[in-house]
Amino acid sequence: MDDFINKTSTNGKFCRTDWNKNFLPTTPAVAGEWHSLIRGSGNPTADTIMNTGTAYTTIGLSYSTAGLSGVYTGGDTGSETKHIINASAYSASATTMPSVVMAIDTLAYIRCTSTTLNTAVAIAGATLPRYADGAGVQAFIYNNNATPMGAGTPTLTLTYTNSAGQTGSNTPAVLPVCKTAAANGLILYSGTGAGKYGPFIPLQAGDSGIRSIQSIKQSATYTSGEYTIVLCKPLFTLPMTTIGVAAERDFMNQVPSLPRIYDGANIQFLLYSGAATPINSSFFGHIDFAWG
Repeated sequence: MDDFINKTSTNGKFCRTDWNKNFLPTTPAVAGEWHSLIRGSGNPTADTIMNTGTAYTTIGLSYSTAGLSGVYTGGDTGSETKHIINASAYSASATTMPSVVMAIDTLAYIRCTSTTLNTAVAIAGATLPRYADGAGVQAFIYNNNATPMGAGTPTLTLTYTNSAGQTGSNTPAVLPVCKTAAANGLILYSGTGAGKYGPFIPLQAGDSGIRSIQSIKQSATYTSGEYTIVLCKPLFTLPMTTIGVAAERDFMNQVPSLPRIYDGANIQFLLYSGAATPINSSFFGHIDFAWG
């Protein structure tokens, strides 16, 4: 503890970053849904790249990626390890509670454009810029445009290499069922009922992470629109219960986990709506980082 105090005070190896993100500006959330706040306005600024670039190609992400700024973590530290020591989240917007904020390190994305297809589409692989072995890496799929997806409720299947290096892993038999006319930012298969998950695509039994994705398949057409697959490492979740009251977590004393933050980390947020979340609802919080 003496060393920690010395590093964070005398040596200045500490960074506090306050963040604020708005819920998506097109359609209110239904209770039980997960949304990506990546495209919401605020700080970090709204994404401008996840509906661009070469389709069906894994594109790596870092803090310095143009068009997708993440939470500032204090800069790269080289051989010194950096960790999250405290975090908070809250909202003063009406009817936003209860809800859950999840922080993720956004590792890579895959733009999927041919949503009228119902056959497997190959995805060009790429080594992840962090967590290259895939340990703990998860995938989610969301609408990357202000225009809703078209009519359709296809199921989705990923074929991937797991964190043990085994190829040919598949989404389990109870496949994620997408929502028709899915709104901007919606994680397509999130919600309540059969075939709904949240926020991540379920993995094959025994798997604990994704090293790379080889293909995606829809069971039927989505009629129109496009979506993005995101590979990420979950960092922490903060359940919020009451409007205007912060959810807080001490990762050093209360929950001694100290999530590690690698150089180049691109921290973004997902939101679970426990109530019908109005458009443009504001969410705020902070993260404390320390290293040395």
